[in-house]
Amino acid sequence: MSDPFLAILTTARWAQFLSLFVLFGVLLFPFYVTGAAPAPCRERLASAMRRAISFVGAVQPLSILAWLATSMASMGDGWTSLRDADFVKAFFLEAGFGRLWLTRLLLTALLLGVLVGTRRSLPARNLPTAVALVLAGALLVTQAGVGHPAGLRPDERLLVFGGYALHLLGAAAWIGGLLPLRALLAQAKHDDRAHDYAQFALGRFATMASVAVALVLLGAAINMRPQIATLNVSDLSSWWWAAGSKAVLFGALIAIAYRNRFVLTPLLATQPKKAVTNLLRNVMIDQGLAVVVLAVAAFMGVASPTG
Repeated sequence: MSDPFLAILTTARWAQFLSLFVLFGVLLFPFYVTGAAPAPCRERLASAMRRAISFVGAVQPLSILAWLATSMASMGDGWTSLRDADFVKAFFLEAGFGRLWLTRLLLTALLLGVLVGTRRSLPARNLPTAVALVLAGALLVTQAGVGHPAGLRPDERLLVFGGYALHLLGAAAWIGGLLPLRALLAQAKHDDRAHDYAQFALGRFATMASVAVALVLLGAAINMRPQIATLNVSDLSSWWWAAGSKAVLFGALIAIAYRNRFVLTPLLATQPKKAVTNLLRNVMIDQGLAVVVLAVAAFMGVASPTG
């Protein structure tokens, strides 16, 4: 793949990851943080979440179209292939990944329809939010079929697809949930009435994040097994260096999460101002690290583990 195609494809995959992670995490948030927030806090939190949904809801279809178009162009004779009816027909109807792309486009259209048609009902513990959540999750899971796992032997493919699903869903729940958590902490920093609710939400988020991290690690272990089996340590590719960088960044995320849960959250009862300020700072750092992690993951999706 030429450098321009590689750059566009990596950027498109990164935008797709980021938009779906935010969507999934934000839509999931009301289902585990179930308590009623104080009125001003509730309104501002809902407003922040709706703005995020609107933005990433627009980025997601644009990024998936860019990903698809670049993939097709790189497999054909460049961008002119997109105007070749026979090539387009063969891509979508004669290959298994082409039919999966059609499924992903359908899921994207359905998701966009739900987000636009029920935008005033989102996000909340209701049916439109649940439907949008399932569609976003399905789009995350089906990414495995258009990535490296699709090239595995049939006996390995299903297991790795499952691991990929666990990895992405866990990571999306955790990373995407940081956005409403940040909005809540920002409100608590300036409004003492939000402190009790912030403490409640942090406890619920921490419980969810513990499960999410376990899913991320389990999924990663399953995904890496075929790669490790063929690893030649004397000839490490850029993919492996990226994988190492991703592991280090993920370790930093876990270290910050540990401090948030076991050091800063208990301080809310005795030193709320200091605790909220430090928690807000750490959540913002988490979000920055997450953006870099997703960029590395996007690169790993287009690079080859064998160099």
